[in-house]
Amino acid sequence: MQEFQVRLQSVLDVQEFVSLATARPFSVTIQDENNKVSGKSFMEMFCLNLRRPLSVVMDCSEEEYECFREDAKKFLLK
Repeated sequence: MQEFQVRLQSVLDVQEFVSLATARPFSVTIQDENNKVSGKSFMEMFCLNLRRPLSVVMDCSEEEYECFREDAKKFLLK
């Protein structure tokens, strides 16, 4: 299980993140303090509190994790 934190601040950010997650062969779960949803579902993403950092959880290899993290680097918490 791999995890990192992101901040999605607009509908375009959500759309881009979902596109990145959908391209992965492994499951991507994203969660806030109250909800856990599929990172591959545009509609489910709007159940989350986008004003707070979100945790992205994946069950993947270290190599897949690093690649996804690199692709999503613009959303990573600094």
